[in-house]
Amino acid sequence: MPGEGELNLDAEFPDFGGDAAVSGEEVAAADVPDTDELALDADFPGFESSTESQSASGEAGDEVGDDFGAMNGLLDGLTDDIETGQAEEPTTEADFGDAFPDMVDMNPEEGGEAEGEFPDPDIGLDLSQEGDAGIDPFDGFSPDGGEAGLSSDEGKDTGPGSSDMDNFTLPGIDDLFGGNAPKIAGMETGAAAGGPISPAEEVVEEIRLSEGDFDRLRNTLSGYPLNLRIAIEEIIAEQAIAPNLMSSLIKLLVRSGSAKEASSLAAKILGKPVPIPKGFEKKTGEELEAEQASFPYIFVHKFLPVLRLFLVIAMLAASLFYLGYEFIYTPVHANSIYKQGYELIPTGSYAQANERFNRAFQLHRQQDWFYKYAEAFRDERQYIYAEEKYDQLLTHYPKDKKGALDYADMETNYLRNYAKADRIIRLNVLEYSIDDREGLLALGDNNLLWGEIDPSRYEEARSAYARLLERYGWQDPIVERMLRYFIRVDNLGEVLPLQQYFMSDPKKRKISAFTLAELGGYLLDKRFEEVRGVPDEHIGQIGNIRDVLIQAVQSDPRLPEAHYHLARYYDHFGNSLEERQTLEIAARAFDIAPQESTQRTRYRLNTQRRLGEMLINSREFFSAEEQLIKGIDIYEDALDRRFLTRSPEFGQLYSDLGDLEYFTKSGNMPQALEYYLLAELNGWAPPEIQYRMGSAYYQQGQWAPALDRFFAVSSTQAPNRRLLNALGNVSYMRGDYFHAQGYYNRLLDLLDTERARFPMLMPNDRPEHLELAERMMVVRNNLAVTLEALTKATGNRNYRSRALGLYTESARAWDSLTRNPDTMLRAGAGDLSTPGMNLAFLNSRNTLYPEPDYEPQLYIQIDKDMLEPSAWEDLVPQDFRLTDVIEPYRPR
Repeated sequence: MPGEGELNLDAEFPDFGGDAAVSGEEVAAADVPDTDELALDADFPGFESSTESQSASGEAGDEVGDDFGAMNGLLDGLTDDIETGQAEEPTTEADFGDAFPDMVDMNPEEGGEAEGEFPDPDIGLDLSQEGDAGIDPFDGFSPDGGEAGLSSDEGKDTGPGSSDMDNFTLPGIDDLFGGNAPKIAGMETGAAAGGPISPAEEVVEEIRLSEGDFDRLRNTLSGYPLNLRIAIEEIIAEQAIAPNLMSSLIKLLVRSGSAKEASSLAAKILGKPVPIPKGFEKKTGEELEAEQASFPYIFVHKFLPVLRLFLVIAMLAASLFYLGYEFIYTPVHANSIYKQGYELIPTGSYAQANERFNRAFQLHRQQDWFYKYAEAFRDERQYIYAEEKYDQLLTHYPKDKKGALDYADMETNYLRNYAKADRIIRLNVLEYSIDDREGLLALGDNNLLWGEIDPSRYEEARSAYARLLERYGWQDPIVERMLRYFIRVDNLGEVLPLQQYFMSDPKKRKISAFTLAELGGYLLDKRFEEVRGVPDEHIGQIGNIRDVLIQAVQSDPRLPEAHYHLARYYDHFGNSLEERQTLEIAARAFDIAPQESTQRTRYRLNTQRRLGEMLINSREFFSAEEQLIKGIDIYEDALDRRFLTRSPEFGQLYSDLGDLEYFTKSGNMPQALEYYLLAELNGWAPPEIQYRMGSAYYQQGQWAPALDRFFAVSSTQAPNRRLLNALGNVSYMRGDYFHAQGYYNRLLDLLDTERARFPMLMPNDRPEHLELAERMMVVRNNLAVTLEALTKATGNRNYRSRALGLYTESARAWDSLTRNPDTMLRAGAGDLSTPGMNLAFLNSRNTLYPEPDYEPQLYIQIDKDMLEPSAWEDLVPQDFRLTDVIEPYRPR
């Protein structure tokens, strides 16, 4: 290691290709103290350390130390002058020689060249000096690398006898300033000018570096980014640049300029940008502490990161809150409100349920709830609310095929608004897909039902089905609908081949139970219909009706139509037991059927009516009444919903219920009359019902409407003995004695004609004889009473003479009917089996022996039914004529 004052010239200088080693003997001769050591052995790339040049004698070291101490002082002064802008011209040789006499004397006579330069290895400073005689080697020191450097070392003594300074050279100096060196703009080298340039020709600023300056330069350079450091080294070591630029660069490095300034200056020198990595800037500890203590630094590096973190967290929290509120809380909350409203519908709170729906809809739109609300309102028969929900659904989802088809189905099967259903299907389904399979099927089905009230719509149904067959081929569901179309238009010739098509292979060819039931009912109607005109030529080919209906029942036991038509089949063939069982199953199936249509409603009403009649025939009157009342409720509901119009077919429900009141319950004629009037309102008022209405009026003492009903019956069919008796009695009650006389005379003629058929009446042995004898007794008495009334009204005594004869015959008939057949004794007054008092005897006695305030007595009983025979006579085992005697009529 060198001594304290030793100048270390073997530091790691860049390898410029020259011999920069100083002989160890001369270096050792200088005894320089360690405190004044010039630390030029920093980490400078390209220089090689030499232990030989670092060893010298103690004496030489002292001399060199003194010389370098003086040089450092000069350089410090020069540096200060440069920094303050007061630098003078470069130091002359005399000045330099005064300070360093030993270093100036470098054998100029031999033309040798002393290289007394101290290059900075990090910046690659090119310092060259010409070795001409009389020029100080440091006179040409130029930090900018200009043309004022020393000449090449030609003729220089580099042998073993030369000193270290004599052997010091700057590598590459010949290339830089030789004949091949490039020219710098605005300057001419000495070679180019034809000779060396004297200091007077160009003023070049000398830079003198102290040990501290050099350390700062090295530290500054080492603190730069790698790309910037390499660029600066290239500028100093390889580039020929203007001295002022080189001086600026050195001063920048010495004053520890920022990397940004160095990059800007390097870019100016190189003519290309030298980028600095973003945020790369090293500062001293004091600067860093000062900067960190400043408000901008604290704001940027401490407050802003916290603020940025807070904002990021706040934004994430806000985003999570928004997403959670929008996509979790809002849907869940809206769904809860939807559910609350949906549960209110079965309770009848329809307005509140609709309000809940609207409130939930404002929060979050959910498509499924449209379907649920609409179906719930439909099942509750709140069709206005249901239509509102479907309209809202199609407004927000115009291409929703399911919603459109459900809406059309409700209009078709529940409201019978076929025109609106057709419009919905065309605008909301077929408008977007003209050949949509479900849309065309719904269109055809709607027009098929529409054809029941407007037969022209059948063609629209056929067109839709034909388009389906053309578009999708021969498929069983489409062929099945074509079969239903041919049934509706009554085309038996097309129905039978399709029946054979489906029935030939039931496992392979699928057909619905509904169509099978309709097919069986159609074939049953065609088989037993009343033929008018020319019969259909294909009726003889009808067969396997029972097989079709049984297959329909087996395919879907819950289908009510299959059981209904099968019950009709049993009715046609007289199997009443099977018919009743099948009707009971059909009634239960109709009760649980999920969907209603006009045709299904008709079948259901017929089922209820037929089942009620069968229960009546079985004398199960209470069960029959229950079934009939149920049928009436269904019918009235269908009328309210406009599923049906009033029809005589369903008016029978009222008449059957009226018959129960009329025949099986005594004294409830007003209720029976009410049911009969309802039956007449629905178009069902056959002659027997008219007669029963007249009889109900008669029993309530309403003679005028009773006479109207009886007369209406007589105008539609030939009067029988029951009707004539009723007409005679009601005419007498109204005071129309001449009409009463006419009716009684005609009735008596009918009875006499019937009596003539029997050689002898045997009332005790034959019931028909007993009935004939009683009727003859009653009509003779009543005719005699009428003749007596005519006698008083006209004064004609002939009427009374005939009346006495009739009284006698009636009294004799009563005596015959009241004798005991075994003892031949007359029945006593307490015998309840007698037909009543002998009114003819009382009337005749009053004629012979008049009594004050006595009025002739009339048998006022009339038959409950005008039909002969009447089915009710067997069902109600009692005297079928009226037995309650109304207060005797007293003429005014």
